[in-house]
Amino acid sequence: MRSNVSGAVLSLVIERPSVGASVCRRFEARYRGLLGSGRQHIYDALMRLVRDGLLERVPRELFDELADEDARGAITDGYRATAAGARAYRGWLTEPIEPSKLSRQETLIRLASTQPNDRATALALIDRYEQVILRLMQGTPLEVGNVMDELVADERTDFAQAELRWIARTRDKLGDG
Repeated sequence: MRSNVSGAVLSLVIERPSVGASVCRRFEARYRGLLGSGRQHIYDALMRLVRDGLLERVPRELFDELADEDARGAITDGYRATAAGARAYRGWLTEPIEPSKLSRQETLIRLASTQPNDRATALALIDRYEQVILRLMQGTPLEVGNVMDELVADERTDFAQAELRWIARTRDKLGDG
């Protein structure tokens, strides 16, 4: 997947085939604070996903029957995922998460993109994030007597402990605690 925006958009369409306005509204509601993309970025992602064969356009007449008020009376076609799109989505969710300051954000974006009843994928994401945190904790050896190294190590330890508590609460909520 080229970007988290594309992955998020694809996940929303997999969750429910939609017209563009509905995808934008749902994207803004679900990813607020995680992904700061405007409507144009979302529409660009829809176009890329269609061009890449991960989504296909669906005639608007098929969307007139949906309960989604964004879809009723729409003047544009809607979107649904292709089989290739479903495979790309699953691949994106299972890609490794690289250790960095953005690891939690990356995990949260993918967690928010996981289908509501897919606890196995959510738990696998949490497991991978836990491994990232444990690797970050290891860091580099401290130079004895260097207060700056000690401060960095203290922050790294405090951060890791907080993240491990969040991981434990998340597992409890997902029913695997």
